Amino acid sequence: MSRRMMVAAVLSAVALAVAVTASVEWRMCRTTFGPTELALFLTVGGVFVAAGLVAGRHRPADTLGHLLVAAGLLWMTKGLRLSSIPVLFTTGAVLTNMYIPVLIQLVFSFPWGRLHHRWERRFLGGCYAYYAVSVVFELAFLDTRRVDSTHPPGLNLLLVRDDPTVFAAMQIVFGVGGMAIGLVLIGVLLARWRSGTRAYRAAVAPLWVAALLGTAATAWTPLASVWVHGPQQAWTLLLRYPSTALIPLAVLVGLWRYRVTRAAVRNLSIDLGAAPFGAGVVDALREALRDPGLVLWSYSRAYDGYVDAQGRRQVLPRRNDPREATTLIHDGVLIGALVYDKAVSDQPRLLAEVRTATSRALGARRRDDVLGQRRRGVSARGNR
Repeated sequence: MSRRMMVAAVLSAVALAVAVTASVEWRMCRTTFGPTELALFLTVGGVFVAAGLVAGRHRPADTLGHLLVAAGLLWMTKGLRLSSIPVLFTTGAVLTNMYIPVLIQLVFSFPWGRLHHRWERRFLGGCYAYYAVSVVFELAFLDTRRVDSTHPPGLNLLLVRDDPTVFAAMQIVFGVGGMAIGLVLIGVLLARWRSGTRAYRAAVAPLWVAALLGTAATAWTPLASVWVHGPQQAWTLLLRYPSTALIPLAVLVGLWRYRVTRAAVRNLSIDLGAAPFGAGVVDALREALRDPGLVLWSYSRAYDGYVDAQGRRQVLPRRNDPREATTLIHDGVLIGALVYDKAVSDQPRLLAEVRTATSRALGARRRDDVLGQRRRGVSARGNR
């Protein structure tokens, strides 16, 4: 994320906050929305944008920062539906749910910062279309004065005709679609959790917990209006704002985790340079990368392939494997491969440091082995 884009994101967030605050028609929403809720609402959008700027600064090579900023701006834009100006109200109403597919893409691409499969792109394309079309079709058959008599006439510019029957049917249809999207999302996350390693689970657990809390708080909103009455209803409805703000904060926790890991890798590089290559190196790599499944293979010219510490032949992970590999080259010669969890691959600088340190250490060990063989050979000839 360039500095120009970061400045544009900040200016856009400030402009949206001012526009939403200035356009709120308090007489129209005095019974459902207050100054405290407005402050919490804008704070959530600001947290998303701020987290996106931090992510974009530390992760310029992927989309995590852009997605967080987009989600924050779309979240703030939906506040325009509190206006009594038809253009602003309609814009805010149409974009009410558009931050949701952005969050779905964020969850799908975290922690790598990108999507890996074509079906994921198609599914997300369907999510964007669903959340855009569903609101438009519902607004076409909803006169907002039927929901709230304080709304002025002509507030909904997309109104074709007020038809409660058609509107109710569409709500059922689109509600089923939303449930299907939710089931697919849950199924994918559960499958990834079962097949993922401990490193992957450690990386995504904070975000998933935050997403579940945000979803639960959002689902509580319609239930609270039925089950809770009086002053308790007001503050329980406010819970959805801090729970939603946990999502970008969970992303930052993951980024902070990798910053700490980079520091550990730098220390590991010093240790590898000061000590001979031994069995403890792999354990040190696992601890530094927080990947207990990490393995180090050597390249065997005899087998024209990779072998593990026991000399057994190994094959590099394939595209759909939960693990990835990076080759180790020293002085232009292929000497081995480092196999690790995909959750580590979202940090190219981190992997570069690990690859450099490990290649240097492995190359030094191979050089020592060659020198040792030569000395033994010279000694054997001398004895003869």
